[in-house]
Amino acid sequence: MTHSRSIVRAFLDLWGVLLDSDKMQVGYGRQLAQRMATRFGGDEGRWLEAHTSAWTEYVKEVESTDWSQGSWSAAMDRLDARFAVGLLERVGIAWRPADPVAFSRELDLEVMATVDARFPDAHTAVERLRGAGHKVYVATQATDANARGALAGAHLLTSIDGLFTGTSQDAPKARREYWDRILSSVGASPGSDVLVDDRVDYLEAAAASRFGVLLLDRDGIYEPETTPSFVRATLRNLAGLPHFVDTLEAERTHTST
Repeated sequence: MTHSRSIVRAFLDLWGVLLDSDKMQVGYGRQLAQRMATRFGGDEGRWLEAHTSAWTEYVKEVESTDWSQGSWSAAMDRLDARFAVGLLERVGIAWRPADPVAFSRELDLEVMATVDARFPDAHTAVERLRGAGHKVYVATQATDANARGALAGAHLLTSIDGLFTGTSQDAPKARREYWDRILSSVGASPGSDVLVDDRVDYLEAAAASRFGVLLLDRDGIYEPETTPSFVRATLRNLAGLPHFVDTLEAERTHTST
């Protein structure tokens, strides 16, 4: 008797799971400095310093923003526009973009696409999952431009089945509505959706939407007794993900027969 295959949909976080944010930060700063110096003049070192300063301020503003108020996308647009204009101000460039948000998105798309920040285990895990017939999506809090640029630089953009971002969901990942909107988009299928993330608050919100959630703990921070009960399993790297999905598929195929 032939049994039909049980397809699993794997949703992977971008920064911290597929891509190394520290590696991107270094590469982005260097590439941005070169690009801006060529376009506007000035010393690359000064542009690099401006980027470091503007980025530090940007992170502080992101962390202090109340994301429960108003539109996530609108708030992020304001922050990104301020970051881009801040770069120009710090180097003393008088020119200002007619659309600062579009200018910021342009930088992300073009500059990030020149940096390969993927973790060594990312490409193999994605290819093994898709090779086994499973679906692979990226679910990130990043903007659409940030995610697409970074995935292009990592040569992963064409290897995924779909991309969900803060822009597309217009909601924080720590709120259930982000995940509910994903299920509305791809079609709810309880038990067939697995999320891998390195942040427990994101996993908790996804678990409330009936995702099976896996904690990626690359640095070994969590002990078994401190791992939240809603986490189905903990991975130290992505190499173990295809095996987990194979096991889950076998369990679902068995229980459905």
